[in-house]
Amino acid sequence: MNFLSRFRLPASPLKLIGSLVFTLILTACTSMMQFVLRGGEESKQHLIRAHRPGPYILIFALDGVGHDQMMAALQSGATPWLSTLLGARQRNGVFEHAYSVSNAVSILPSTTIPGWSSIFTGKGPAYNGISGNEFFVRETMQFLAPIPVSVEETDDVRRAISEDLVGKVLKRPTLFDTLNGPAFVSLNYVHRGADLFTADAPEVIAALTLAFKAGKLVNSIQILQESYAGLDRNSVPKVIDAIQNHGAPTVQVVYFPGIDLYTHLAENSLHAQVSYLQGTTFPLIESVLGEYRRQGVLNDTYVLFISDHGHTPVSMDTRHALATEPEMKAQGLLQSLGFRMRPSHLDVADEQSDYQAVLAYQGAMAYVYLADRSTCRVPGQKCDWSKPPRFAEDVMPVVHAFADANHGDGRFPKLKDTLDLIFAREPVPIAEDTHEYQIYDGSRLLPISRYLAQHPRSDLIQLERRMRWLSAGPYGHRAGDVLLLAKSGLGRPITDRYYFSTPYFSQHGGASVQDSHITLMIARQAVAGEAIQKAVDGIIGDEPSQLDVVPLIRMLLMQPQNGVAQ
Repeated sequence: MNFLSRFRLPASPLKLIGSLVFTLILTACTSMMQFVLRGGEESKQHLIRAHRPGPYILIFALDGVGHDQMMAALQSGATPWLSTLLGARQRNGVFEHAYSVSNAVSILPSTTIPGWSSIFTGKGPAYNGISGNEFFVRETMQFLAPIPVSVEETDDVRRAISEDLVGKVLKRPTLFDTLNGPAFVSLNYVHRGADLFTADAPEVIAALTLAFKAGKLVNSIQILQESYAGLDRNSVPKVIDAIQNHGAPTVQVVYFPGIDLYTHLAENSLHAQVSYLQGTTFPLIESVLGEYRRQGVLNDTYVLFISDHGHTPVSMDTRHALATEPEMKAQGLLQSLGFRMRPSHLDVADEQSDYQAVLAYQGAMAYVYLADRSTCRVPGQKCDWSKPPRFAEDVMPVVHAFADANHGDGRFPKLKDTLDLIFAREPVPIAEDTHEYQIYDGSRLLPISRYLAQHPRSDLIQLERRMRWLSAGPYGHRAGDVLLLAKSGLGRPITDRYYFSTPYFSQHGGASVQDSHITLMIARQAVAGEAIQKAVDGIIGDEPSQLDVVPLIRMLLMQPQNGVAQ
């Protein structure tokens, strides 16, 4: 059953835009029916790599599921087979047959595309080249938006599903590139190197993305939420069909994006996420575990539960959503400094390519890309974006202006008290590794460690090293020349939380505990949780992160077939 059969129109008529969105989804599904009927399976290799004996890795990739929400859902709502797999909960994250890492964190920004790119390469954004859900590539003047925030077009969503856009941009090998055995991936944007990729029709997913962006404006949120659950439900039969047709692969990724989409639109977002896990995700996980049992390989399989980020409840209005009213917020401020702005479109016409500044939004973060304006002083003259901006003439005026607006200089009152921190650094040529971002303290830029020594921020967990992963390296320039961190986190009243997107009930992208504290759990039936903990801790150390997942999987694949070495 596909997700369209689950749509139920409300008794009251939808507004016109809601009807248009619904029509888009119907049209997309009809036009791609052949793709859906053949199971959405696409071979990524000429030949599927030869199967190898276990152990196998089964990864449940849970988009947007914070550690605490996962633990709460398991506490009161695990399905029978999932409960059997994990066994009784003991202490310190140990279950009878599983281990939940209690302090694993995301990279920055804590968003979907860079999160999964880091998880499946083991390298941070400054080294793997994927810095955001949307970002600007200076050397090609290309704006990429696999998950669009500031732009409306969904072309890159389709390209990510049908043309492996993320894989083409990634600068490091994926886990799937390097496996000695087959890899199957369901739905995930990062699937380069997989032998099989299963997904719904690209046009369906693109239409759902458009509906997601429009849904907050119409009377159709209930419909949209159910459609996201349908997206997750529709993916699992394709996973099971692929296993039945080809056997269990060495690594299987089962990605559930609907949780994240649902949470953004749910009014009581964290509570709603727990309910979604229990009512939608866990039964789907149960179905996949059941197929592994029928295949006779469940006892030989390590089951990993991994997420890319958490969620923080925010106010769903234009005052807190900093991508709204652009002329009164970041875009307007840059224009007031004389910068010609790149239009907020995925592609721009040649006559509009004389822009000197670009904005890309990441929820709690915003990237500001700046040109060397000496190369394009006259309107109509295209800037040389292969050159870095000038520090004194281009970068620091922007830093000072945002700091002044945040402190309430009166020119941009809608930016007052919205920013937590402003980051910048000395620019370098594209061919050189970028410097780590520094923090502006009101008079000068300070190294992050020095700033935190003077202004401790326990709420921004592991800020220095996570910002280094984002900003210092061969592709660190893809995180902008100035970085704005909005005020956010559960430690602040909800009225004091801001985010760079259009309005939602929850957002993420920042360095707060709630955004950053991810699910990372490893289970194996009939293997003691203490043994799993010992093996895992030996790999991930005291400060585990998403960058440890690839080394962890490689270690597990090297274990004896009957379990971790004792």
